[in-house]
Amino acid sequence: MKKVSILVGVVVIVFGIALAMSFKSELCPYVTVSYVVSKGSVSNVQVNGTIVPGTTKVLPNNTLMFNLSDGKTQMRVVYHGILSHYQEGIPAVVVGSYYDGIFHAKEVLLKCPSKYKVMEENYSTKKVTGKV
Repeated sequence: MKKVSILVGVVVIVFGIALAMSFKSELCPYVTVSYVVSKGSVSNVQVNGTIVPGTTKVLPNNTLMFNLSDGKTQMRVVYHGILSHYQEGIPAVVVGSYYDGIFHAKEVLLKCPSKYKVMEENYSTKKVTGKV
């Protein structure tokens, strides 16, 4: 009975370690554009920034290239796929890895541009009228 308890305990510990290791490899922390560029090479991160106007290039095979900025630094992003509602000048989060001076995005999450336009309009109306 004691040997079975020890065996079960060891199996539970090994399973827990394996689970923790697989979870850790799936973690995808948020970092800034400046951080990514300063490191030179990072993998499996989420980078928040704004798509820089005038930097978008559409290449064959649904490949999109654009610059992302955090207001201090810019980095080149390459994404293979189709993005609906893509617009320059809006906030975006790119998920992927940075190497060879290019961020290779496996996912691009675009913020809703109409949401920000409504917020800007509401802010300017409140500022002018003084009403909240």
